[in-house]
Amino acid sequence: MTFKKTLLAVALALPFSFVSAESQVTLYGAVDGAVHVNKNKGADTVVEFSDGVAGGSIWGLTGEEDLGNGYSVGFTLENAYSLDDGATGESELSFSKQATLNVTGGFGELAFGRMGGLASYEGSYSIWDASPFGTDYLQASLGNVFVTGQINNNSILYASPEFSGAKLYFQYSNGTSEDTNKFSKNNHYYGLGLTYEIGKLNVAAIVEHFDYKAEENVKSSMVYSLSAAYDFDVAKVYFGYQYANRFHEVDQLEGWMVGDKGMNQNAFTLGTEIGLGGGTVKAAVNYGFGKIKSVDAITADDGDTQYTSPKDKFDRLSLGVAYEYPLSKRTMVYGWGAWQKGGKAFKQEQVRGDFENWSLGLGMRHEF
Repeated sequence: MTFKKTLLAVALALPFSFVSAESQVTLYGAVDGAVHVNKNKGADTVVEFSDGVAGGSIWGLTGEEDLGNGYSVGFTLENAYSLDDGATGESELSFSKQATLNVTGGFGELAFGRMGGLASYEGSYSIWDASPFGTDYLQASLGNVFVTGQINNNSILYASPEFSGAKLYFQYSNGTSEDTNKFSKNNHYYGLGLTYEIGKLNVAAIVEHFDYKAEENVKSSMVYSLSAAYDFDVAKVYFGYQYANRFHEVDQLEGWMVGDKGMNQNAFTLGTEIGLGGGTVKAAVNYGFGKIKSVDAITADDGDTQYTSPKDKFDRLSLGVAYEYPLSKRTMVYGWGAWQKGGKAFKQEQVRGDFENWSLGLGMRHEF
């Protein structure tokens, strides 16, 4: 009887042992909060609690199953949340940051779902590496000067195998928000990217096309991005360049859109990160200059307000310094100072406070 019970227990355990060995699911995330002083031009100095300063507050699930013969199936489900009030991510989506299913093998990788664009600094498939700050640290963020893309629904991505350090990426969205209309009435995204790694040098080149077929009087945009990062051991240096043709929105004016032909801009960034006192010093400067092609008005997307600039040219400058100190492998404390300023069209009274401001703060980030 004892032998039979033992045999039964082994038989029942075998399928579960196989599943455990062949398929793994991981819960991961980050909790990030900071207190900082912020001052906009023409406004009062305020003390705020913010989350996600050194990287978003997120949680997610990722898993992979080995199919054998070098093939596997995986998924990533990731959502953002606000630490200060517990609110969920964008538009109350269950997985606002990423929701993808992927297949990998000798052919490369094929992924489907909601994912960040190739130069978005969002999710698993962004390949741009132009700054030690990325899109973090408030005014030091690349988003204050560069067009950093977006997270798109209804996407498909192909990543090739690596060939002598080079890797090719193609991404397409059949409808960046929805694709329930006919093709000519959906907004689409097309991205083509190439990465190359040789020794301590990493280079990425990206071409992105955004069309706005669902919008009236909004021309398609083309964005060309280049990044290079080199690790000198004592310091890692970053460089980025971008030319954006007919882009329509800037991070500082949330809810506003420059219609018709939009804006053109050249943008540059230079940054570094250096080990110091057991932690890491990060610093970067970002600069962009361009021209508003549609000079009649900059309009809020609700259509209720308009701002007409007397100048069609603009420039933007931002810089930041931060220090990150690890308390453990998963927890760090950080401090930063960041500043930005807009010129010409972005220096007008109606929008000046959005482009001219600074922040100082301290925070902590824990990853699990």
